[in-house]
Amino acid sequence: MDKKLKVITLGGVEEVGINSTIIENDRDIIVIDFGLGFPDDNLFGIDLLIPNFDYLKANKDKIRGFIITHGHLDHIGGLPYVMEELGFPPIYGAKMTIEIIKEKMSEKTFSLKNKINVIEFSKDDSFNLGKFKISFFGVNHNIPDSVGIIVGTEFGNIVHTGDFKFDNTPFQEPVTEYAKIVKVGEEGVLLAMSDSTNATKTGMSVSESGITPVLENIFIKAQGRIVAATFSSLLTRVNQLITLAQKYNRKVSISGISMETTVKIAKNLGYLKVPESIFIKPEEVSKYKDSDVLIVTTGAQGEENAGLMKMITGEHQYINITNTDTVVLSSSVIPSNAILVQKLLDTIISTGAHVIHQSIMDVHAGGHAHQEDHKLFLNLVKPQFFMPIEGYQSFLAAHIQTAKTVGIKNSQILMPKNGLVYEYFPGRGFVRGERIKHVPVRISNNVMWDFGNKILKEREQLSEYGLVLIVLNSNSKFKLKKDPYILSRGFTMSNKNMKMLSYMENFIKNTFAEKIEDRMKDSAEVKTFIIGQVEQEFLGKFKQEPIVLVVLSNDK
Repeated sequence: MDKKLKVITLGGVEEVGINSTIIENDRDIIVIDFGLGFPDDNLFGIDLLIPNFDYLKANKDKIRGFIITHGHLDHIGGLPYVMEELGFPPIYGAKMTIEIIKEKMSEKTFSLKNKINVIEFSKDDSFNLGKFKISFFGVNHNIPDSVGIIVGTEFGNIVHTGDFKFDNTPFQEPVTEYAKIVKVGEEGVLLAMSDSTNATKTGMSVSESGITPVLENIFIKAQGRIVAATFSSLLTRVNQLITLAQKYNRKVSISGISMETTVKIAKNLGYLKVPESIFIKPEEVSKYKDSDVLIVTTGAQGEENAGLMKMITGEHQYINITNTDTVVLSSSVIPSNAILVQKLLDTIISTGAHVIHQSIMDVHAGGHAHQEDHKLFLNLVKPQFFMPIEGYQSFLAAHIQTAKTVGIKNSQILMPKNGLVYEYFPGRGFVRGERIKHVPVRISNNVMWDFGNKILKEREQLSEYGLVLIVLNSNSKFKLKKDPYILSRGFTMSNKNMKMLSYMENFIKNTFAEKIEDRMKDSAEVKTFIIGQVEQEFLGKFKQEPIVLVVLSNDK
């Protein structure tokens, strides 16, 4: 049998989130990351998306482990949903990453902490998983213990950056391990897979240390409370804020379960080096002068149930935003959340609070490489083949254009799609193959949702056109005993639509007289027929598609 090497981007290359990559040989599979993402507006009632894992279920005996690059949910958030079905394969991660995964698995919804097999590694470790040799290089992102992964195969090295940027003055953490990147480049790199999230941005990425003076200026000028909202897992920024609070003698209140969890882990691991006395509970905030308080919370993306929104709307138990507060939104805007963030800004401004966000002042460095970072990385590793990963297809295309400027040729470029298999053949290179099942798994109320598209289509119809209920009363021969009664919900009651419903009453009566009366003998058949006729008439005559339901009372 010919030896094989496959690379499959399971998710994360047609969207932001649900990042996951499979590397496979004849007998072994490793999975790099397994994250979650958020649905578009047309997926009504769906809360989260995770990578489709049918292929992994079919090959679970070959899985040697999940290797995680860092602790953000778009790289770890899918793990709790699939571990049991996959037989609890080992999960490998650095210290911070493993602690976040264990906290996630401990949540009441999952209760898997005592079942999972987690294995901590350091950046200097190397080990074998099947025939793959795994090693690492430290990178800068915006959470401690972020790593890139080197996968040694019998055909050459595969380098996966994870989320990264080159930051030569990072905040309280080491710089990227350039020497290891140079070394693997000298050994030879078969394939480089590199983060494309900020591939459209020119120049070098902004250093985290460059943001500290900007944040410090806010602390100097703010007369009242500072309320800072960011991602709970953006620990570098949380660390900067708390360190500045200590410098300027402000107490720190952490609001939100996910933020509290992240800060607790960071303190336990020694990544957050401030005295415990600096922290106060949300219920204690009112005991201090406004000028002596920093509140760190979630909700910079406008999430309805996050801490910041509750403070704005008065739903928070202890804290309300007032016109003396300075509200800092310190996170980049996820493209699909742009409208939510704009509404958030408008809502904050309506309270009279002073708002500072990225468009006004650069209060978010971003954790992803820009074009000059990409050029440097490719020049260091000098890969035979290059695959952009992580981001929309347009981001990947921009990354490809950057790669071409440093000499990467079209013949060396692999353009991924979710579920697309690339297979390596010595002498021929990577050949684009089949596309495995790849539609993301939908999560609703923390349960995997597998009812297909019919219900989603119905929800879309309900949201756009509403529901029409037709109540019919007939005798045993299906002759109507009274006029149809039509009840609607979510169906606009304009004069035009009232006339439409009146028209439909007559249409139903005529349909019964012409096509049903004395012709049909089964109530189910009658209801199905009426629904089909009415739907067809609504669409053909009025260009409307309401959900149509029929209640038929049939006297025997």
